[in-house]
Amino acid sequence: MLKLSVIIPVWNQEELVIRAMDHLPRRDDIEILVRDDGSTDATLANLQKYKEEHPELNLTIYSNGENKGVAYTKNLLLKDAAGEYVHIHDSDDYVYTDLYNYLINNLEGDIVCMNLEINDGSHFILTERTQRGYCAQIARFIRREFIEGIQFPEGVYGDDWYFAEEMLKRKPRIIYSYVTAYHYNYPREGSLYWRQIHGVPLC
Repeated sequence: MLKLSVIIPVWNQEELVIRAMDHLPRRDDIEILVRDDGSTDATLANLQKYKEEHPELNLTIYSNGENKGVAYTKNLLLKDAAGEYVHIHDSDDYVYTDLYNYLINNLEGDIVCMNLEINDGSHFILTERTQRGYCAQIARFIRREFIEGIQFPEGVYGDDWYFAEEMLKRKPRIIYSYVTAYHYNYPREGSLYWRQIHGVPLC
């Protein structure tokens, strides 16, 4: 069985999604699933070219054909995932490869949390106390069987929050690694968060 499925929904990130690909580890026990949500730039073409140039990466690319929204896209990716664990990775972020590898080698429990570093060098630390305050799934490795039947609600703000609350109702065994293995590209003009707080349409 594959150890990990890294799933990446992407929309109009023709350059940053390639950076994300460059930082993902090359190993036989993970798969990378990317689904393009109707991008209008060169995102899909760049990904297809990257796949051709990097056969060492276990990369599968899907396309919605038209824009369906991030929750819809994540739900489809979860259905396609085959790994024991899943990690939902934002297309404009990247991982710290060595530390990410370390966490993959030590996955256990239902959820393994990692810390995030943002653009000014600050860290978001996930603990039992802070996990509800910062619930984005980018900070978690999640055992796939544990979340069977849970979906991201479509057409609502904060789909990550609802997904996390449904997980927590199942009383998961959570491991707080205290390892900063993920770079959260925040704040960034044009990001989902930036568009939300400035009233710009998300799609």
